[in-house]
Amino acid sequence: MNDDYIFSKTNNVEQKDEITKSEENWKLLIVDDEEAIHSVMRLALDDFVFKNKGIQFLSANSAREAKKILQQNPDIALVLLDVVMEYDTAGLDLVKFIRKELNNKFVRIVLWTGQPGHAPKKDVIFSYEINDYKTKTELNQDNIFTVVLAGLRNYDTIITLENFRHSLEQKVIERTYKIETQKQKITDSIKYAQKIQNAILPSNVLIKKIIPEHFIFYEPKDIVSGDFYWINKINNNIIVAAVDCTGHGVPGAFMSMLGVALLNEIVDKKEITQPDKILEELRKYVKASLHQTGQNDESSDGMDMSLCVIDSETNKMQFAGANNSVYIIRSNNKNKEQSEFIELEPDPMPIGIFLVEYPFNNQEIQLESKDCIYLFSDGYSDQFGGKKNYKFMKAKFKELLLEISEKPMQEQKNILEKTFYDWKGSGFQVDDVLVMGIRI
Repeated sequence: MNDDYIFSKTNNVEQKDEITKSEENWKLLIVDDEEAIHSVMRLALDDFVFKNKGIQFLSANSAREAKKILQQNPDIALVLLDVVMEYDTAGLDLVKFIRKELNNKFVRIVLWTGQPGHAPKKDVIFSYEINDYKTKTELNQDNIFTVVLAGLRNYDTIITLENFRHSLEQKVIERTYKIETQKQKITDSIKYAQKIQNAILPSNVLIKKIIPEHFIFYEPKDIVSGDFYWINKINNNIIVAAVDCTGHGVPGAFMSMLGVALLNEIVDKKEITQPDKILEELRKYVKASLHQTGQNDESSDGMDMSLCVIDSETNKMQFAGANNSVYIIRSNNKNKEQSEFIELEPDPMPIGIFLVEYPFNNQEIQLESKDCIYLFSDGYSDQFGGKKNYKFMKAKFKELLLEISEKPMQEQKNILEKTFYDWKGSGFQVDDVLVMGIRI
């Protein structure tokens, strides 16, 4: 080998002092069946230092010995490996063992051979995951230094990146856990809010007592809803409301709770039972509660509502609506195949601040036995779905109600539910859904 080796005596002293500062050295495994190779390598690299770390030499005279050492030392940085040892392809088989069986992608591998014909260089580099391939005639001091330095630099970069990746993964795991924990707390709080919201809705016992034949299809988009229904009876007057508040989820739920409280105040305490007067009073309360005076920076939240008051003795019904209609389907006894569809139109303004406000209109209609009344929010007809992902639309909703209006109320609800979910399919629900049916 060349005597003009790169390390001088002065450098050797400095490097030995630096090595003592390092907690651990680079592990270098020499695998060769020629003992002289091990001695030459140790001598050439005796004073080698990279990044304040020297070399810890590990030696194996065969691929079989090397396997045991590699299994016991997963942090080996560099393997200097002979191709031909106990058999012609022992070194190449060891490479496969390292990369595939040990799944060690980090250790750098430099192959060398004294018999190039057994393993042509191009074929080996192309077929095996190695970092360099030398013939033993190239192993002078300069080449040994260069090969080892390049290998350790490569290994150090890979390990640094791997540690950085692992650190990022840990941070992602920690932050994901933190987010999931926070999400769970928020979800638990919202679920508790759902219990409160459900508690303020009319109970099934009360509804069945007031309206024996009815159904309510109520499906919040999120856990809590901006839609709500309100049912009460004052003397002979059965008051039924289907309400759609601005928004959904938590903001909508706050509005819905405000709406329930205000309806209780207007109808129960003040005993106002005329629909248009209820809506007028409710609008006044909503505007006052949300401090709505018409300024640009104010809340414009409000409610859409269909409200019916039915006289239980005369079956006369009054209706007033804020953006939401009410449908009445009347069976035609003379022609059972053709039912009469009646729509009472609402006033085109919400309950809340609006550009042009005027008194709500009160409408009256004489109901007949077996009439079916439907109150609803826009969530059902606005749902996207079907083969072309279109809205369900009001026309299709009306057709569906006409088809099912003769059926028992529970069966009507079941059909509405199934149709809705079949239409929605795997898509997401776009809004809260509320459909109420009442049979006279």
